[in-house]
This record gives sequence, structure tokens and C-alpha cells, in this order.
Amino acid sequence: MFLGVFLIFQCFIKITSIRIIGHDTSVRLGESGTFFSQLTDTEESLSRIIWRKKTREDPVEKSFFIILPDGRTENINGLKGRIKFIGNIAEKNGSVQLLGMRLLDEGIYTCIFNLFPSGPFETNINVTVLVPPEVTVAGAMPVSGDVNVTLASCFAANARPAAKVLWSLGDLHSSLRTETSHTMHLNGTFTVVSNLVGVASKDLNQQKVQCVVTHEALDNKLVLDYSINIHYPPESVLIIPDKPTAPKEFQCLVESNPRPTNYTWTRVNKTTLQLEGNKLLVAKLSPDFNGLYICKASNQYGSSSGSLYIHVHTESSSVCWGLFSFSIISAVLCLLGYYAFKEWRKKQNPRNENQGTSAGSQEPQEQPML
Repeated sequence: MFLGVFLIFQCFIKITSIRIIGHDTSVRLGESGTFFSQLTDTEESLSRIIWRKKTREDPVEKSFFIILPDGRTENINGLKGRIKFIGNIAEKNGSVQLLGMRLLDEGIYTCIFNLFPSGPFETNINVTVLVPPEVTVAGAMPVSGDVNVTLASCFAANARPAAKVLWSLGDLHSSLRTETSHTMHLNGTFTVVSNLVGVASKDLNQQKVQCVVTHEALDNKLVLDYSINIHYPPESVLIIPDKPTAPKEFQCLVESNPRPTNYTWTRVNKTTLQLEGNKLLVAKLSPDFNGLYICKASNQYGSSSGSLYIHVHTESSSVCWGLFSFSIISAVLCLLGYYAFKEWRKKQNPRNENQGTSAGSQEPQEQPML
């Protein structure tokens, strides 16, 4: 009896020393999944290896692949053409590869090694199918002045598991906030939407932000740039010529978003104008063009106006003004010359006048009477 107990104990030690190495794995959708399984610490004969699975497609566990001692394989339950043996019977390595992984292939895969005389040993491998997100950024069209509105939305759609979505806001982090929601679809994928929320102001227009998405199926985080788009009515309407001299057109420049859809030109007390959108065309610049011009620009949110008074001098007028100016300058120079000459004469006259006075002051001497 003691001998029987000893043999049973020895057999128990031998059995408990046998190990199966198996690794859980994650596989990207559409790629090939490798399921590693190897038996170690035994010299017993291997009669067969059986693979079973319990997946999203079929939650009932079933055998699908058999590996025989001579290396031959048998496919059962519909995976023929997608499953192949990549292990080594001599090394008791029963690893297999499943091609073209689908979401429905996600589940638990069990590898069973049948030994003689010890019997079956098995290990479970959890297989996760990763689906990378479809990432997009969609801009809203908030109008300046709107409060607590969505400025932009970042979508990480149809991913498994759910993606992580963040916003990189730079200096805007204190004035904006985010709101994130998760939606699970029937096929097990998730869509994450992160909304950028704040007060729509003109100062935010064209400010740059980034949507940052991370996911297990992505080798690197995904960064999408976005410029905030705030709508507002026309402001700061300016009328300027296309060049400083002899312009061919005057342009109506407007600050607005979106761009004005309509321009209305008017000239005070005049009606005939040659126009082309935001441009006032000039056939020939002349005094006939003189006047006050007004440009009114409008979009769906409002309108604004700007004005410019144009005064044109002709070439002949310029010549006349030049001759007139020359005459005035010549007269001034003549006057200055006259006064200079007069002062010079004053400096010369005192000596002559003194000489004349001395000669005239001599009185006739009295003759002595006899």
C-alpha cells in the first residue's frame, strides 16, 4: 500500500510540474492574430492539440482546429483558409495564426494539449480586436456674442476600445472648456465626441487649437489642427485706391466673417457709377470724378458703411497755381531787393549831406568900412 501511495505521489509531482505558456493578445482589425501556446517540462507523448473558441460571433465554446502528431491539421466549424499552424510539434509548440481578424473574432481561445498518459492540459488566451478611430474635427458657425456655444467638435468614431480625446488650447485654456460624450454602437465600437465650448467673440476668430487623440491601435497620438471660426457682421469699411497716383480703381475693404455678399456704392448728388463688386472703376481721373463716395457692405449678420471724398486737380490747374506762386515769390523778392537797396543808400547819404551843409553854412564876411 505504501508503494501505491508513493507512485501516486510521484505521478502527481510530475503532472503538477507541466506548464503551458500562453499570452493574451491584441490585434488590429484586419490584421493577422498570432495565438502563442507551448507545453513545457514534460517528455510525455503528445497525441493531439485541439483549439477551441468562444467569441462575439458565437458565445458557445466550440472546437475549430486540430493538430495531429505528424503535423497534419483539421479545420472544423468554418475557419478553413483563415487559420494556419505556425508552431512545432517536436517542441510541443501549438501556436496558430488567424488571418484577417474581425470584430466578431474577439473572444477567448483555448489551447488543449493531450498527453499520454497524463491527459489534457489547457490554457486560455484572451484575444482583443483593436479598431483605430476615425478622427475628424468639425467647426460650428457661432455668431459673435453667443454665450456657451460649441465652437468646434472633435470626433473619434467607431473605435474599439474608446479613444481618448483631448484639446490643446495654449493661451485659451482659461477661457474655453470641453464637454465629452461616449456612444457605444451595436458592433462593440465607440464614438467619442469632445466639444469645445465658450463665449463666441470676434477675438477668437482664427485662433488655432489642436485636437489630440490617443488609442491603442495608433502607433502615435493623432493631432489635428483647427482654426476657430467666429461669424460677425461687417466692420471697419475702408475705401482705398489701388495705387497712390493715377488709380484705375477704388476698392471697398471690409473686415467681416464671412465676406460680404453685397456691396452698394453711392455718390452724393450723382447716380452714374462704373462698378465691379467691391471695386469702383475709374475710366479717367478728372474733376468730374470729384465727390463723396459711400460703400455699404453687408452679409447675413448685418452691414456697415465707409466713405471717401475724392478731389481731383487737373494738370492745367497745377500749372496755373505754379505760375501764380512764381509771381508771388518774384514780387516778394523784388520788395526785398528794393528795401535792401534803400538801406544801402541810407548808409551812403550821410557823408554827402554833411558836406553840403558845411558849404551852405558859410556866411559872407563883412567888409570893413573906409
